[in-house]
Amino acid sequence: MVDDVRKQITTPTSDTIMSKIIPQSDIYKYLYNNYVGVRGFTAVTEHVVKLSTLNDEFEGARLDYHDTAFKVSNGIDGVSKYTGSPDRFYATIEYQVGDPNKLSIPKWKPESNNYPYTGRGFTGSRRIVLPEYYQQTREFSKGDLLRVIDSQTGTPVINFKFSKTFGWITKD
Repeated sequence: MVDDVRKQITTPTSDTIMSKIIPQSDIYKYLYNNYVGVRGFTAVTEHVVKLSTLNDEFEGARLDYHDTAFKVSNGIDGVSKYTGSPDRFYATIEYQVGDPNKLSIPKWKPESNNYPYTGRGFTGSRRIVLPEYYQQTREFSKGDLLRVIDSQTGTPVINFKFSKTFGWITKD
């Protein structure tokens, strides 16, 4: 039944806007060219628009995997390798799919060491179930948007837009 539902949710088209969640510890790496593109698990922006705080994103996108870089609690939370205070910020990268052939529904066989990955093409928490996708490396393109967001309020603190000439530049 889950497979039938997943098949009814079509693969995004080239103009679909996707959203990738970035941990606080990686924001600098994206802004200063340590990473030249987006890749990995991602979601259609329209599907995650109601997830605003880091706690919402953490649950909805199932960011509670082993050695996660997302820190939502004080001390050691049993999953994260980080200690100390929760992250004050996180970021999202919003981008247009471009080549839909570089986007797939992750249906690889789940293994005990990659929990909470289910192999069903959905994230799944007690409150939120989202269709998930796997993005093969897609280089940043003109118009991609990187938003640094306050973890507690979900309010964007600063926005950056990608320029092929200048890289990430602040956007009003």
